[in-house]
Formats: sequence, C-alpha cells, structure tokens
Amino acid sequence: MRKFLEPHFHLTRKIALAFLLEFGPVILFLLSFEFFHIYKATIILMIATIISTIVTYVTQKRLPYLALYVALLTSVFGYITLTHHQPKFIQMRDTLYDVTLAFTLIIGLMIRVPLLKVAFHKVIPMTNRAWDNLTHAWIFYFITIAVANEYVRRTMSLTSWFDFKSIVIAITVIYGLITIHYLYEKENNKKLGS
Repeated sequence: MRKFLEPHFHLTRKIALAFLLEFGPVILFLLSFEFFHIYKATIILMIATIISTIVTYVTQKRLPYLALYVALLTSVFGYITLTHHQPKFIQMRDTLYDVTLAFTLIIGLMIRVPLLKVAFHKVIPMTNRAWDNLTHAWIFYFITIAVANEYVRRTMSLTSWFDFKSIVIAITVIYGLITIHYLYEKENNKKLGS
C-alpha cells in the first residue's frame, strides 16, 4: 500500500506547490484589495510575484521563463499603475498575459514544440497526443479569459473586476483538473516518442 501511495503523494505535493506558486500572488492580491486599496494590493502583488519566481527557480533548479515573464509583466504594469494612479494598467496585465500565453502555445504548435510538455512534463508525464490536445484546450481557455477580462475591465467597476478575478481562479483550477482528467494519456516508457 505504501508503494502505491508514495508516488501519488509526491505528484500531489508537486501539483500543490505549482498551484501555490502560480496562484499565491494573485490570491494575496485579491485578499489585500479587501483590506487595503488597489495601490497597496498592487505592491503586494508585485512583491509576491517576485518571491514566487525566486521560489520557482530554487525548487525547479532551472530558469523559470514563464515565471520570469509574469514577474516582468507584473512589475512593469504594477509600476505604471502606481505612478499614474490608474488601476486599468494592472487590469490590462491579465489580458496581455492570457493573450501572450495563447499565442505562445499557438507558435509552439506551429513549430511542433509542445510547450506545455516542456513546462510540465516532469510534473505530469503524458503522451505527445495528450499534450497537443491539452495545448488546444488551453489556447481556447486563454483567449476566452482574455476577452472576458477586457469586457469586465471596460464595462464594470473595479470591485466587480476583483470579483471576476476570484471567479476566474476557481474556474481555472476546475478547468485544469477537468482537462487533465479527460485528456490524460499515460506515457509508455518504452515509446518515449508517442
């Protein structure tokens, strides 16, 4: 029984840490908005994102390109938000982030480099076909969320946008679990190219 549980515990721990590093700064941002104003929340987001990037580097023992991109994007748009006192810039960061991810995944498909596999294969080993299907699913998701973010940002209040962000985190987690569940294909160690 122990032999069965150990690999699953290790995988669950990896996924939980990845979740914390990915969503931790945004969750802190949302919570800090409840207690402070948008500008203090933005500072907290910037600091938490940089810390998350450092922890990602230390735990993965490799340069985390996505985390670096998020840290750069958050720092630039956070700085503009703080210096211009315009919350729309930190809101626009999310749209740019989602669109960039979608186009990056599209480019990966075009040049036949499964970028999700490159990023997450050590956490979730799957077949190339599963990675391709998962990539298509996430391209659709990122474009949908980018459009929704722009709609909410332009037509609703800042508080409504924060509510939307809270919902998006939950939807992202659920969507991720569902897509992994339905698209997962176990990698056959004898056929590494499959």
